[in-house]
Amino acid sequence: MKKRVAVLAVLVLCVAGFYLVGFGFLEMESVYLVDYSVSEDGTGITMQVGCSTSMGYTRGFQDKGGGVKPHYLNFYRAFGGPNGSIGANSEFKLQLDETDREIYFNRSDGGCELVLQKNEATGQWERP
Repeated sequence: MKKRVAVLAVLVLCVAGFYLVGFGFLEMESVYLVDYSVSEDGTGITMQVGCSTSMGYTRGFQDKGGGVKPHYLNFYRAFGGPNGSIGANSEFKLQLDETDREIYFNRSDGGCELVLQKNEATGQWERP
């Protein structure tokens, strides 16, 4: 009997742990750009993002550009379940170099949306 209770307790803890942590590894496709600022030397951009759904918060991103330009950013959910806020963040910094021209956010249809581009004439970053 004690062995069954112990096994059941371990199983419940594993399911609860997966629930709290597992959502943090899911991509979040409903992220949109709220505001941005470019560093004075042009080597970085700080982006403030929001989520267009009522469920969830962002915690981080990964650049799926594969070392080639442009930047394709996949954002990830915060930990703590479907609407968890553990590790939530809405401000992210991206390193830039002089060859960067475009920044995209991932979307649920498998595509990407252009959110920022560098104006060739002025050298300034702007929304498309």
